[in-house]
This record gives sequence, C-alpha cells and structure tokens, in this order.
Amino acid sequence: FGLSYLFSKMALNITEPVILLCLRFTVTVVLMNLLIAFGVLKLDLKGRKAKRLWLPVLLGLLQPVAYFYLENYGLKFTTTSFTGMVSATNPIFTAIAGALILHEKPNGKQWVCMGLSIVGVLMVSLQTASSGQNTLTGCVCLIAAYAVGSLYSLLVRRLSREYTPFELTYVMFTVGFIAFALHAFVRYGAGAFGEMGAALSHPQFIVSILYLGGLSSVGAYMLANYSLSKLTVARSTIFSCMGTVVSVLAGVIFMKDSFSLLSLAAFALILCGVWGVNRFAADEEQQ
Repeated sequence: FGLSYLFSKMALNITEPVILLCLRFTVTVVLMNLLIAFGVLKLDLKGRKAKRLWLPVLLGLLQPVAYFYLENYGLKFTTTSFTGMVSATNPIFTAIAGALILHEKPNGKQWVCMGLSIVGVLMVSLQTASSGQNTLTGCVCLIAAYAVGSLYSLLVRRLSREYTPFELTYVMFTVGFIAFALHAFVRYGAGAFGEMGAALSHPQFIVSILYLGGLSSVGAYMLANYSLSKLTVARSTIFSCMGTVVSVLAGVIFMKDSFSLLSLAAFALILCGVWGVNRFAADEEQQ
C-alpha cells in the first residue's frame, strides 16, 4: 500500500483518474481470473454464500468504489499535510467502531501504542510541504473516505466467517471494475478506448498499472482481508500506519526527497506503536 502512492502519482502524470481506475481494475479482474483458471486460488460462491452475496457486493461498493471516489476528490481539494493528519486518525476511529460494534475492546496499553503510531504519522504529515488550500468539500470527502474505510474493516471482519479472503477480494474488485468502467464510458463514450490506448503507449504507465492492479490491489487487499479474518480490527488496521513509512522511504530513494532526524524519530514512534498494539493484545486474542 505504501508504494501505491508513488505508482499512482507516476500514472496520473499520464492520464486522468477515471482512466487510471478503469485500467487498474481491469488488470485486477484479469489477474484474479487467471489465478482461478490455473488453479492457484479457488472461488466457491454457491449455496448460502450465493444467497448472501449482496453483502460482499455492498463491501465492493464501499471499497473500492466509494472509498476511491471520495479519497480522490478529497486529495484534489485539500493539502497533503491535511490528508496525512486525517488518515492518521483512521486506526483510532476503526478501533472505537470495533469496540462498539464488534465488542473487540483494545486494552489500555494498546490505546497508548496506537497513540504513538498516530503521533508518528502526524509528525511526518506536518513536515510535508503543502500547496493549495483546504476546502469544505475536500475535508468532507476525505473524512467520509476514511469513515468508509472503517466500515470496510468491520464488514470484512464479519464476512470472513463465511467467505475466504480471496472470495471477498474477488467480489470487491469485480464490483469496482464494473463501476469504474461504466464511469469511463459514460464520461468519454467510445473515446474511452482512445484514452486508454494513449495511456498504455507509455512504458512508465504500464509498469504503474501492473503494480497497482496486481500487487497493490490483488496482493495487498487479499492480505489485508486475510489479516482482518485473523486479528481484531485494532490490531490489523494499525498496520496502515506502516504505509506512511514505506511511502516516505520510497520518496527518499526514488524521488530524492529529503530525510531528517525528525523523520527518523517519527518512524521509531510508528514502529513501536504497531509492535505494541500487537504485543500487548490479550492472550485470548493471540490464540
């Protein structure tokens, strides 16, 4: 997930977000069906699973459809530092929702460690040079995006009792593919093919779309769904803070961004927080 920002930025230098999303999830759906065809992964949506398929479809409407649209508009109308600060609060609100709805209550040490990670993310965000301004539309969209992200985590946690991580990922991204493809053709008509062809003529875009559609979608989301099937939402979602570490390191290594001692201190807080939330989980959670 952390590297997805780098590859998304590379791809968006070449095409519009709607074309990027359409092609990204086309790659995702093709790859998932190839995995099924070659027997690498299995898909069984029969019987009771088929009758309750509306729940995984709802999951797909939340993530990626609603989440990606809300986040894109949020990013467009807010500054980078504000985005980082809002995203930092997501593990806290997800943990609170998990405690209220799923009765998965973190203990005191876990809350403290979550706080450490969030402080680390905030430190990184405040160091980010931001241009533009925060509008009400952008703020609302961004907050709504991360609220949707919390609902996604809770729903996956519940659905993991009857669906495998791959089955949930398959339905999610099939819904996403249909939604983003429809949007592309509603907006551009037959010209959507031309837009896609123009984007795919750039080797840099092809590399980006393969990463985003393969590793960042199929790989990362399937692992996230697996994590949510085994861990409480608090323990699983705190790892999202690690995306900040990876994203900043990618910028330093590939984009020659600056790196300071304050960044190092922020990374230490994030890592300690992620370790602590999982280390201090109750014994019954770890079994």
